[in-house]
This record gives sequence, C-alpha cells and structure tokens, in this order.
Amino acid sequence: MDSPAGQLQRAREQARTRLGDGYAQDLIDQDTLDERLEAVERATTVAEIDALTADLRPAPTAALVPAAAALAVPATPARMRVLFSSIDRTGAWHVAARTHVRVVFGNATLDLRQAVLPGGPIEIDVNVVFGNLDIIIPPGWQLDNECGAILGSVEQLSGPPPPGQPRQLLRLRGRVVFSSLTIHERLPGENAWGARKRRKREHKALAQRSARALPAGDD
Repeated sequence: MDSPAGQLQRAREQARTRLGDGYAQDLIDQDTLDERLEAVERATTVAEIDALTADLRPAPTAALVPAAAALAVPATPARMRVLFSSIDRTGAWHVAARTHVRVVFGNATLDLRQAVLPGGPIEIDVNVVFGNLDIIIPPGWQLDNECGAILGSVEQLSGPPPPGQPRQLLRLRGRVVFSSLTIHERLPGENAWGARKRRKREHKALAQRSARALPAGDD
C-alpha cells in the first residue's frame, strides 16, 4: 500500500497530465494553467489536488455511439496544443482548412498522406517553442512555406516536382524557436529510409533527362 507521500506524488502527476491535456484541448487558457500548476505543487492533500482538475474530467456516460457515427464526426479541432507531451495525427483523420498548431516542450506529427482533406488550400499556423513538429505530405503537393526560425531549423525533405499540376496546396506560416520543423514527402506506407532511396532515384533520373535534353556540342 502506498504511503501518504506516495499517494500525494501520484495525485500531482495525474493532475499535471490532466491540466496539460485540458490546455491542449483549449479547455483552459495559459493563465489558468499556470495558476493551477502552482496550486498543485502547494497542495498538501489528495482532495485539494483532485479539486483542481474536477472540471477537466470526462463526464461519465453509458451511451453507446455506433461505429459509423463515430467515424462520421467531421472535424479535427482547428487548434492543436501540445504542452510537455506529444501528439500524432495519422491515418484517415479530418483536416480543417486552417489549423493553429502550438507545441511547447513537446513533439507533434501531422501525417496528411491519408487524411480527409477539405476542399481548397490547407493553412497551418505554426508556433513551436522548445519542441519538434513533423509534417508528412504525399509527393505532388505544392508547398508555400513562410515559417521563420529563431535558433531553430526549418527543413523540407522532398524530391523533384512530378510533371503535371500539383494536387493540393499547403501553406505554412509561423515561427520555430529553439525547435525544429521538418516537412517530409513520402508515399503512403513509405518510411524515412524508403523515401530517401526514392528521392535519390528521382534526382538521378531528372539529371539524366536533363543531360539528354542538352544540345550536342560542336566538334
């Protein structure tokens, strides 16, 4: 059986997690988060700590949601906040036409290869501080990237543009501070190593086509 000190420590850890999740889901603002985190550290009983997160706990329900209805929920929230944690969006998730992504001391991955896309361009406003953000797109997309970096890095890993018109426009705006933003171009199901090998083949083939297109030199 845990000692009172152990129970108190476990309650603090659970409260920090609930508060971080509540902030990420936009249930509380930055000031409320700071105030409650300080109160969690000052609390001397488990009851005091539990009271600080009582409004952030999911309400109990016995209702059963049919699987088809759950899949039909139309949208991912327009705001994604990651604080001292990580978030992954993969598979057939719904992408909003505009999304604000804030990552503070955390990691986030947005995989758009099999996502359900809105009609028209996609805009992602980026604010990454002491964290990492990876965005994965399929080949053929048009990327308009205006993210700035302050003691950080913004990198795009992609091959030569394929022939034809781009299928989708992705606009990125914002800043990266003491952090990294990487845009990966991969086929569905392709890993990082496979993507590197494919890009190398594509660049080599492009160089060969360009060399064949050059006019022959005079003798």
